[in-house]
Order: sequence, then structure tokens, then C-alpha cells
Amino acid sequence: MSTMGRPARRGCAAALLYLLAGCATGYAPTPFWTIRPGAFKELIPGSTTKDDVRRQIGVPVTESHFPRQNEDVWEYRYLEGSTIRMLADVYFDANGFYRGTAQRLDPAYIGGGLR
Repeated sequence: MSTMGRPARRGCAAALLYLLAGCATGYAPTPFWTIRPGAFKELIPGSTTKDDVRRQIGVPVTESHFPRQNEDVWEYRYLEGSTIRMLADVYFDANGFYRGTAQRLDPAYIGGGLR
């Protein structure tokens, strides 16, 4: 019998599917376990560009454009500490400059397990 517990196997399977999905579509967001909260603190409103964010943090999970607000929002998953899964929305103005970040618990992982 394997020494790896069910939650660990589930986590490995989820990580593998996450990586394979990016290979199949050609779009591969930066893995959430490689992004740390400190990366968002280094962004400077009005000075940091989209290219800077992509270099410093990586490829977002989603990129959205909101025409009425005339802004773009990129969403990143990341770890707070070693186990708390979080979401960060990174906001850009119409010229592509960083405006701010909103961070919250990732609703897909509240309670520590997949839902």
C-alpha cells in the first residue's frame, strides 16, 4: 500500500491536470505554488506596466477587460503561507499601468479541499 495519503494523491492529480491543461491549449498560467504574496507588494501604482507584472509574477489565470470601467483585470492564484490558497485581482488602467490589487481567499479551496 502507498504511503501517500488520499489528500496528497488528490493534490498531485490536481497539479498534473493543471499542467496538462496548459499544454493542451497552449496557455499555461504560472503555477499558484510558485507565486508568493510579497510579489504583489513590489508593484507600484502608476509606474508598473503589464509587461512588468508578467515578468515579476507570471502569466495570470484569467485576463479580463471591462469597457465601462476602461480597465483590465488579471487574476492570479497563489499561496499565503504554505497552505492557504488565495486569489489576487490585479487592476490596470486604460494605458496598461498597474492601479492596485484586491486579494481574497480562493472560494474553490475554502476549507482546504476541492469543492
